[in-house]
Amino acid sequence: MRKSLLMAATAAASAMLVMVPAAAALGAAAPHHVLTTGKVGGANVKVGAVLQASLKPRTVLVFASVSGTAISLKCTKSTITSKVTANPVRPGTAVQSLTKETVTGCKASTNLVTSVTVTVTKLPSKVTTSDARGFPVTVFGPSATLKIVTTVIGTITCKYSARTIKGHASNIGSLISFSKQVFNRAAGSNGACPAKGALTVTYGPVVDLSVLHHPHVFVN
Repeated sequence: MRKSLLMAATAAASAMLVMVPAAAALGAAAPHHVLTTGKVGGANVKVGAVLQASLKPRTVLVFASVSGTAISLKCTKSTITSKVTANPVRPGTAVQSLTKETVTGCKASTNLVTSVTVTVTKLPSKVTTSDARGFPVTVFGPSATLKIVTTVIGTITCKYSARTIKGHASNIGSLISFSKQVFNRAAGSNGACPAKGALTVTYGPVVDLSVLHHPHVFVN
């Protein structure tokens, strides 16, 4: 009898040892990645997802000279589109490929300029988003060409580029912001094209076009 009871107790204990890890595994939550949709801690953004954002409502893109002539451009429309190439488990850094950027509705701060066309070049560009403090965002090798029509010397072309520009993401509004990020003149007239220009812009909300209803994107 004692032997039977001992064997039964041993069998029950063995079953419990098997069941407890299995239950724990079933109850374990899926790990959150750097980027999620819908909310912080929401569904993980998938590699290959297409993200998009336009200018934050009631804001403009500003490109202002920081040397030479004090000319600034204000553009009322801009959209960025990127493809997610890496979204690791947090903590970490997500990587995107900026595949398209449009900038339109630009006006200069001087009446001598009648029109400005901005073309973003050298795409795709690498973009990283970290979940470190401040959610830093880095764009590698951005560049753009400005075609400027003036009343004085006609049409001039100015090209600007930077090794990197740095900004940050925010979960309040799903935004990405850059403030006074400096670009250097890569080509164009020394007299007509300022040697340096500073970009200030905020995009958002950032949405995931790959998911139904295009939910907002958050950093975890």
